[in-house]
Amino acid sequence: MRLALLPVCLVALPLSAQWDLRLELPRPSGQSLPQTLLSGTGQLASGDLDQGRGFIASANRRLFQLGPLLKLEGGMEVSQFTADGSLSQGSTTQATRLKQQGLGVGINAQLWVPFVGIAGEFGLIQRLQHYRFDTAGASSTKDLSRTWLRVGARWRVPSVVVHPYLAASYQQPVTKDRPVKLSSSSDLAAYFSAQGSGQEFERMWTFGVGVTF
Repeated sequence: MRLALLPVCLVALPLSAQWDLRLELPRPSGQSLPQTLLSGTGQLASGDLDQGRGFIASANRRLFQLGPLLKLEGGMEVSQFTADGSLSQGSTTQATRLKQQGLGVGINAQLWVPFVGIAGEFGLIQRLQHYRFDTAGASSTKDLSRTWLRVGARWRVPSVVVHPYLAASYQQPVTKDRPVKLSSSSDLAAYFSAQGSGQEFERMWTFGVGVTF
């Protein structure tokens, strides 16, 4: 009888944990500025951002648990996303860099599959980040507040002392601001000053490791 209960106990142990620490490596993707003809100049302006890099470090605490299958937790994170790209105007191409870093608070639900140590996750994260966009010797900065949707999965590595796990997720802002529209050469300056509501990171995949205790 005791041996029969062992698999149930191994699944229930990580669900009873109070704390959840996680480190993720994101692959953020930024918006591309579609090709736009600058009236009066006869030139096309366009821009893109390559897949970026960064990190997300988070600490979460259990808020609610319903049996061995459902768990709700809240937490905080520190994050930084960076990507390089280019801005082309006519025959001239300038290197660009986008960087967003800051703090976040979120809530996350876990739905566990019995006996296999696998859980699906669904969460919302409110991120307050400092935005910086550099190109052609010019910089624009802004503070952004965005709500991000997180859908992911985790696999618990079997352990009876601490409870490590592997995690993966897809994330995107709930609402997206699109790049500003360019209709004249003077709008190019406005584009730089409006980056905080323009060429932001708009989606990312993350892969990471964590531990619950």
